[in-house]
Amino acid sequence: MPSILEQYRISDFLEWHQKKALILNPDFQRGDVWSPAAKTFLIDTILRKLPIPKVYLRTSVDVVSKKSVREVVDGQQRLRAILNFAEDKFPLTKRASEYAGKKYSTLTPEEQEGFLSYAIAVDQLLNASTDDVLEVFARLNSYTVTLNAPEKRHGKWQGEFKWAVRSCSRQWADFWKDFGVLSVKERVRMMDDSLTAEMFSVLLEGVKDGGQPKLDVLYKKYDLGFDAQTVPNFNLVMEKIKTDFAPFLTGTSILTPAPLLMLFSAIAYSMVGIPPGDIKPEEMPVRHPLNNNLDQVRENLLSLASVTSGDDEPAPPYVAFWKARAFAHKIASRRVRFPEFVKAVSAAP
Repeated sequence: MPSILEQYRISDFLEWHQKKALILNPDFQRGDVWSPAAKTFLIDTILRKLPIPKVYLRTSVDVVSKKSVREVVDGQQRLRAILNFAEDKFPLTKRASEYAGKKYSTLTPEEQEGFLSYAIAVDQLLNASTDDVLEVFARLNSYTVTLNAPEKRHGKWQGEFKWAVRSCSRQWADFWKDFGVLSVKERVRMMDDSLTAEMFSVLLEGVKDGGQPKLDVLYKKYDLGFDAQTVPNFNLVMEKIKTDFAPFLTGTSILTPAPLLMLFSAIAYSMVGIPPGDIKPEEMPVRHPLNNNLDQVRENLLSLASVTSGDDEPAPPYVAFWKARAFAHKIASRRVRFPEFVKAVSAAP
């Protein structure tokens, strides 16, 4: 069973489809039917001439009729979306930015030409049996890195919350990189989305128990919509951290995900207010504006950084704060650390 890697334009797929020489075999369908947002993201990717995953075809050659029949065994959802868009069956959602609301027929001639000429990489499995196809997938899956929780969420959810998180995560890519918050490898595995989603959670629901399972619940809860002020508030707090705090915290433990989340929470509490979350009302610190004395804030935060990164138990009153680093995603830890960050950055007496 030979395999041949080729490139075909979208216009080729349309021609095969019209001639009934392209078969979308539901027996090989993997995954759920795509949402309008997912279809839009694919078409938007094509219109911007960015790469998409390759398609697998089982190509059978009839030596009598001298015709080829191409059966799609992987990539059906992508091709269905492409064919349906070309046939004017759906408009693009607002996820397509300047293309929002457009159908194929309302694209400019230049955009239509770019769409039709877009090349898709195709692995052709020539005259392969069903067992051959299954063997190919088994081998592919054996080389594939298992998706982590952020990657699974990104594939599963297509609503407002997921796209807002993704957009903000990308918008602040230079921050994650320049201040050493996340490594390139971590960002490849979408841990920047996880951190951004946790920050959104603080703005929406306050300081609560954390971790990947809690984020799964969050994505589901807000998939259809959330407070429109969340994104502006997120950007406001991040800009404050970037401008006033990150320069002197670079290289310290504060600019790692768990402490940074508590710093973000404390600044958000002072600047825009946050719900109490899982912290009891009597445990919530009094809300004060941010301290304008940056020298004092610097001293406070560097003290917390020293305690966080220290190997030896510190002197009171930081013993509980130091011990809480060992279970940073738990609310028991955050109940201890959040008030300390609030005191460090606020103008409390």
